[in-house]
Amino acid sequence: MTAQELYELIARYDHWVYGLLLTYAMGKTGPLPMVAGFISHSGALDVFAVLGTVLLGTVIGTQLRFAIGRHFAPWLYERFPRFAPWLALGAAGVERYDRLLLPAYRFAKGTFSLISVGAGASRLGWLRFTAFDTLGAVGWTVTWVLMGSAIAAAGAQVDPRWAAYAGLGILVTGMVVATVFGRQLKQALLPLANDALAAATARRQSAAAGVVRAPAQ
Repeated sequence: MTAQELYELIARYDHWVYGLLLTYAMGKTGPLPMVAGFISHSGALDVFAVLGTVLLGTVIGTQLRFAIGRHFAPWLYERFPRFAPWLALGAAGVERYDRLLLPAYRFAKGTFSLISVGAGASRLGWLRFTAFDTLGAVGWTVTWVLMGSAIAAAGAQVDPRWAAYAGLGILVTGMVVATVFGRQLKQALLPLANDALAAATARRQSAAAGVVRAPAQ
């Protein structure tokens, strides 16, 4: 199958492609939006529809995670002990650095659920979370989609194959760097995560003790 035949197939079933993009953006912050931006330069996909679909999906994804953290945090702490320190770290980080973390966390691999669920488990208000998180969602969406479109446009000026090679190179390099950096960062943050979990546990126990003592007072 040639590239032109692939583009024609995508254009014919574009509603399925947009559905895939929506589902993907709800669950991940990976590079598929860049691929969609690359394809949109050919006209097989509408770039504005791609931008809107990805933005809607990533906002829905974080809102769902925030709701899970807000309503099920105690259960998550008990049911997933390996995840508990990172949930506590995400909650503590959002409470202290919400203006920094919420606009930027989508650009770091492995932080999508950590920060958005952690925000729900924190004392951060929903409106404040939504404002800063949506700002980050717009920045992330525009960056990925327009980067893909720009690579395709640049390649078309020379040789379309170079655009594909450049996009693949950026994709692979980004995945490798993100994986290596993510592992190093996780090791460095593990002590802080354990400290955050201990603080969150102490706070929950103190709150529970206060509830128990209240009727006797």
